[in-house]
Amino acid sequence: MTIIYRPLGRVSNIIQATGLEMSYAYDDLVFADNSVFLIRFDEKLENSIHLFFNTDCIETEKVRLEKLLRDAAKVEKFKIASVGLFSLKQLDEKEELEIEFMV
Repeated sequence: MTIIYRPLGRVSNIIQATGLEMSYAYDDLVFADNSVFLIRFDEKLENSIHLFFNTDCIETEKVRLEKLLRDAAKVEKFKIASVGLFSLKQLDEKEELEIEFMV
């Protein structure tokens, strides 16, 4: 079994630069407060992350947050690729969510 290293501390620093906190991390995904955006670790490049904004995020807020994220990523020596949008959908009455990516 191979354990994949994910530098969550450094990504948390990047998220905190926006004034938000890392709310949840699962496998290669890291969610910011209120799921405004999420970050997915690149499978191939160690210091590269993919940025997805929630479809509910206001455009002016996306622009503001992305600039803060990019500036913080430079400090942490990460490259950010703005990939697209995502939406969350609750599955029935379970405590499970479905993530739909729109690239």
